[in-house]
Amino acid sequence: QIEGLVVDRDITLADLAGTIEAFTHAFFGPGFSSRLRPSYFPFTEPSAEFDVQRPDGSWLELGGCGMVHPNVLRAGGLDPAEWSGFAFGFGIDRMAVMRHQVDDLRDMYADDIRFAAQF
Repeated sequence: QIEGLVVDRDITLADLAGTIEAFTHAFFGPGFSSRLRPSYFPFTEPSAEFDVQRPDGSWLELGGCGMVHPNVLRAGGLDPAEWSGFAFGFGIDRMAVMRHQVDDLRDMYADDIRFAAQF
């Protein structure tokens, strides 16, 4: 998994959504877009899962994200009235599936040299 954490003054959910969308375009290309769906993680509030839309219109969940929970900021010695942030985690296997247009995630773990030789 790839994880990220951004903490600064005046960080908003719009910053998180913009970061996810910018990453989607940079990593997968301009034919892809992202969306956030409400979810729950104890260390973020609000929390979301994010999906990437393939050029064929189908969606694949890529990871989880959210605004850093005030208690997490406090535990790090930061005042949540002054500081905010967002966190995200991407599933690297799903990133590879999307980027290389693999039909079935299980193929990534099948130990088939014919499959691996494509890369």
